[in-house]
Amino acid sequence: MLSIENLSVTIRRPGRQVAALSGVTFAVRPGEVVGLVGESGGGKSMVARAIVGLLPGGSHATGRVLCGDSDVLRMDDAALAAHRGRGVAICFQNPRGALSPTRTIGKQLVDRLATHQDMSGDRAREAARELFEAVGIRSPQRRLDAYAHELSGGMAQRVMISLATGCAPDLLIADEPTTGLDVTLTREILRQFRHAADTDGRGVLLISHDLASIAEVCDRVVVLYAGTVVESGPAAQVLREPAHPYTRALLRSVPDVGGRPVVATPGAMPLLTEAPENCPFVARCAHADRTCSSRRPGTQPIPGGREWSLACFHPQTRPLDADLPSTSHTPDAGDAQPAAADPKPAVLEIEDAHVVYRSRFGSGGHHALRGVTLRLAPGETLGVVGESGCGKSTLAKLVMGLVAPTSGTVTVAGQALVKQPGRPRPRGRALRRARTRAQLVFQDPIGSLSPRRPVGDSIAEPLRAAGLSPAQREERVTAVLDRMELDRSILQRYPHELSGGQAQRIGIARALVGEPDLIVFDEPTSALDVTVQAQILDVIADVAADADRASVFISHDLATVRGFADRVVVLYLGRVVEEGPVDVVFDTPRHPYTRALLGSAPRLGGTAGSDGEAVELVKDLEEADAATGCPLAARCPFVTDRCRSEQQELQSYGESRAACWRVPELPALIGRQAVTP
Repeated sequence: MLSIENLSVTIRRPGRQVAALSGVTFAVRPGEVVGLVGESGGGKSMVARAIVGLLPGGSHATGRVLCGDSDVLRMDDAALAAHRGRGVAICFQNPRGALSPTRTIGKQLVDRLATHQDMSGDRAREAARELFEAVGIRSPQRRLDAYAHELSGGMAQRVMISLATGCAPDLLIADEPTTGLDVTLTREILRQFRHAADTDGRGVLLISHDLASIAEVCDRVVVLYAGTVVESGPAAQVLREPAHPYTRALLRSVPDVGGRPVVATPGAMPLLTEAPENCPFVARCAHADRTCSSRRPGTQPIPGGREWSLACFHPQTRPLDADLPSTSHTPDAGDAQPAAADPKPAVLEIEDAHVVYRSRFGSGGHHALRGVTLRLAPGETLGVVGESGCGKSTLAKLVMGLVAPTSGTVTVAGQALVKQPGRPRPRGRALRRARTRAQLVFQDPIGSLSPRRPVGDSIAEPLRAAGLSPAQREERVTAVLDRMELDRSILQRYPHELSGGQAQRIGIARALVGEPDLIVFDEPTSALDVTVQAQILDVIADVAADADRASVFISHDLATVRGFADRVVVLYLGRVVEEGPVDVVFDTPRHPYTRALLGSAPRLGGTAGSDGEAVELVKDLEEADAATGCPLAARCPFVTDRCRSEQQELQSYGESRAACWRVPELPALIGRQAVTP
């Protein structure tokens, strides 16, 4: 189906060139899912572009990319047009960006079917409806008439899968298809790719930095570093017993929902101007010697492994856990500060807060938060988890004073940041000082920085707003740069000149420089690859350890939340359905929704689930209704009439609280669960 043989790609630019790929060799067979993993800049997307014949201008490629009996590198324009569709199709990382914003989804899919499958308009529309049903899109007729901006992230990715599979390609390429999706959507999307291989016999190339997702669905895995294949083989063996030091470093960088420690790998991937003459990982490898520095290792088979090979002079045989420290670098829930005899005032207090976004037309509206009550003490880190659309970002805006509560109260360090029912709001200079008490670290750090100003100006902006003198601003900025381990020369750079890791450090520096009482981290690592993510998590852990500062860590990455939070709240459709110490909630989840989230989280062991006690939800989030009764009633397999009619309040179960009256019965009910997803 696909055979890549000794593929090398050099990209020439004015004054320089980049060796993007060097001697890459691997294959994808019919009915097989192959994972392609590695850090950003390692060449993963360049491999995909070579397969579909979309190498950038100025590139020179050697070797062969065989799809069937045809070499893609030697196809003319007509052959490439036929190849893209029937031979190979690709699902992009940003599905909304890949879809036309001015045409309905149905028209885009019908045009593709008419072009590549030679279907009439009516037959193509019927086929489009069938494709939507096949990927689990309910109400397909309504979705065919929708536009890209009207789709959720998971729905848009399913549409991309429909577009890709509609022409029955032999090979399906998925380029970071689950980045930014919550755990339940990630699980559903991965199932679609596994189904394409198992049922339709297609080959699937899954490109991802999410190693847990790779472990979940892939038959084999190929590890790229600096444009070279350093290890490849059966996914279960490579991810359980990695032999190459780089593969081991990748796996050590991955947070695990079970609480396994994370170890960051120092250094960065080199940007090569020509094919490497030595091992490209030599500068970051703890096992490197003179041999590694003087010549490049060839690919050699690993004894006892079926089609398992690596390029290394010093294969590692120790268990991966032997490389881990005895304790995590991240704070553990059990290490939370003990209660003092005279506790400090709360940094954050939210009391029965509701947020309703009113409709511009008519009397309706969206109830984003419902009766949320929270208290956060100095030195405490609160994790907030839930699916997309459950109210996490609205909660962040509420805390930051970017939205006002429709009812209820919110205070940071005892002060309200916005006008609230029955409470005065500070004004003028007092308001500016109050706003410096809470700072936000954004999901997209580059997008949150002004493209027209050096990053030094952006870091100092909160200090100017607070009225500090230039000398005071310089002193504070210098101190925070040192804490972020950034060179001072970076102050003169612009956002587009920063790497992802540098940009996120700048975002954290900007939040810290005003010495706030509270920092809100909103999905701070979701767009970073695993090694950069581990380095940023080290920085966040250091910030969260400050005894006088509280932190809110919002994420759909449950493993990361477990590593950093002291307590966790689980949001569903704007309501807190469970809360408690993070280890207690993750090890003994009470609410069916919490069990479903943990059961959907991919794990490096290759199986999702929570000790056989996971819950399968029966509908999509967008079909749920939280107007009356339990908000999970429309999706819960254990729902009763009481659940539909009675609003559930948080009740204590040991050290945690959950809003479900059936908690004592759940173990027995789960044992009898028989749900068809």
